[in-house]
Amino acid sequence: MNLIYLQKGLTYGAILCFLLCNSSVSAQNWQVSNEEVLTEIRNGEYKLALEKAKYSRDLAEKQFGNAHANYICSLHNLASARFMLGQTEEARSIYLQSIKIAAAKYGQQDEIFAIGLYRLADLQQSIGNLKKAETLYQQALPVLENKGSVASEHYVTCLKNIGTLQQKMGNNLAAEESLVNAIKIYESKEQLNVDEYSASLHDLANLYTNTWRYDEAETLYKRVMVLRSEEFGMLHPDYAEVLHDLGSLYEIQKKYDEAEKMYREALKIKETKLGRTHPSYIRNMEDLTQLSQVK
Repeated sequence: MNLIYLQKGLTYGAILCFLLCNSSVSAQNWQVSNEEVLTEIRNGEYKLALEKAKYSRDLAEKQFGNAHANYICSLHNLASARFMLGQTEEARSIYLQSIKIAAAKYGQQDEIFAIGLYRLADLQQSIGNLKKAETLYQQALPVLENKGSVASEHYVTCLKNIGTLQQKMGNNLAAEESLVNAIKIYESKEQLNVDEYSASLHDLANLYTNTWRYDEAETLYKRVMVLRSEEFGMLHPDYAEVLHDLGSLYEIQKKYDEAEKMYREALKIKETKLGRTHPSYIRNMEDLTQLSQVK
């Protein structure tokens, strides 16, 4: 099975994958449908991605059945779209459904089973269930690591997100090692995955902020800004997220004017792309409100 996918960083965790199991007209139609989902994700149009992901799931079920790898992949896509829109409970339920089907059909040593595990781990990490996330990552990583002589994108992404988890659990040395290793693997690949590479740099910058390495953090944030603006444009939610985190760094350093500028720019993008009810927008607004009280 050949996995083709788009992955995002933990904040907007996503995996869109295509399992090209045959070259029939049905498979091609489904692939085209999923490519449309991928395009909307890449453009940060998550509401459109959700609608297209629903259609792709229904198409996969109709064409291949609800135990086929393509159907499982469509569930991953749908869960990812909901996750990016802040619909975590709906996403969790869909990931669990995909894991159950994958285990029964392909077994617990298959890559598609492990993909569902680590994406569910990403979700659990995002809502603070760190121990549950750790257990899921520990189960998924060895399966992903054993798929071929060259490290797969899924393995590297899982390793990166384990680094983020290690930081949250207070193991900063292990976190830095995991993140740096992931970055080195991305840099060693013939074709750079800017999306995941920039996410790894972003996570490392957050680690440096939380361990008082402010100059290193600022350098990485600005590098991520350049990478994302060139790859996705300056109106993408991922670009807004790095603006917000750079603003947080400036606030810590008592550079309040610079912090406010970053927060407001990030808010403007998030309001347009995500809406005012999205958790990321709400968190950003809370930080801006708190900043106004200390200025």
